[in-house]
Amino acid sequence: MNTLQKALNYLWLHLWQYRATERQHRRLVEQLRRDRRPVRVVFIAVDVAYWRYQCVYELMAADSRFQPAIVLSPCLGHKNSEQEMERLRRFFDAHGSSYVDYDFSQKPYDIRKELAPDIIFFPQPYEHLLCPEHDCLNFYDLLACYMPYGFWTSTGKLSYDLHFHNRAWRIYHCSGLHLKEAQRVATNRGRNVRIVGYANADDYLRPDHEDPWKPMADGRKRHRIIWAPHFSIISENSALPPRANFLWMADLMVALAKEYNDQIQIAFKPHPALLTQLYQHPDWGKERTDRYYDLWRTMDNTQMEEGQYADLFMTSDAMIHDSGSFAAEYHYSLKPVMFVAKDMAPVLSTQSEFGRRCYDMHYIGASEQDIRHFLEHVVLQGNDPMRPQREQFFRDYLVPPGGKSVAQNVIDDIVESLDLGERRQ
Repeated sequence: MNTLQKALNYLWLHLWQYRATERQHRRLVEQLRRDRRPVRVVFIAVDVAYWRYQCVYELMAADSRFQPAIVLSPCLGHKNSEQEMERLRRFFDAHGSSYVDYDFSQKPYDIRKELAPDIIFFPQPYEHLLCPEHDCLNFYDLLACYMPYGFWTSTGKLSYDLHFHNRAWRIYHCSGLHLKEAQRVATNRGRNVRIVGYANADDYLRPDHEDPWKPMADGRKRHRIIWAPHFSIISENSALPPRANFLWMADLMVALAKEYNDQIQIAFKPHPALLTQLYQHPDWGKERTDRYYDLWRTMDNTQMEEGQYADLFMTSDAMIHDSGSFAAEYHYSLKPVMFVAKDMAPVLSTQSEFGRRCYDMHYIGASEQDIRHFLEHVVLQGNDPMRPQREQFFRDYLVPPGGKSVAQNVIDDIVESLDLGERRQ
């Protein structure tokens, strides 16, 4: 594409298409206000690890102003799509939530024809993520919505200025700092952003949490540590800074689990995309990767975690990770946390003001020595000088606004925007 073509494409997108989408949304909103009928809402679910809409769905299901439906749809290119769909089935069955299943042998479900949605919630803001029949490209004329699946700490186009960010009806962000970034970075200056709190906050702030940690054979309580490696192990052609920490930490973390067998438990919580990356890595491949994952499932004091993780976080004692979202999210637990990076400069270069504040409250691990020090002194001995900082951050940024749940804030915004009146049973 030459310079003139790029300029014309930019003008078409930013001066016409984005504005045309906003006009279409206004027409649809006015029509819904006049119709006074239940609003049809679709939630697309791709994996339990990315599912953030359960509380919103349940509130809508109990409210006659809405007709919500969940549609299962796998991410294109994922090597374990069938397992992802099976995890979703188990999750929704356990919660008593009905859903439209995905059949890999059949043509994808026709959402527009069968459900005729007014509002559609997507799990991620990326085009070409789903099969063409379910991709967001086909639904910008409807009231497309998105609540970030992770606590967004980075800045830049990928975080705030993709086509979806500019063409969605609503982007439900976590805090005023996220709105500030959208207003600075997005082409539409964040006109469609609303602040409701972080999607998982409702799970974290529950008064009671189930204990997902497996019981130890000897019955003794151990310090519970989460290891959550990110998927970006290869820096080439990646929009993310390189985080190849898994490659040097893989054997070390197994060794630490064995060395401290009588003092710690470790939950292996890899990013869902790490499996696919390792399958494709020249030094790993499917056989080695499967053996490694199975090792975490079977060692005496370890376990594998692939689904929802609020209970895991809130019943843990510490975490070691290199994930962007968890840099904020784990602070709901108020427990000590280490971010692994041999060089923090590339990581911080991509961060928003909010993201930098998150990392300020982390212990940083650049080597095996740093990780061992964190394990022995901070976790096992309880020397945690950063605790007061984390408590202040929790009060300032993690509690949802308005004294309401995040789900209720989302519902309230939709009700007000569509003039739906008082709640009906």
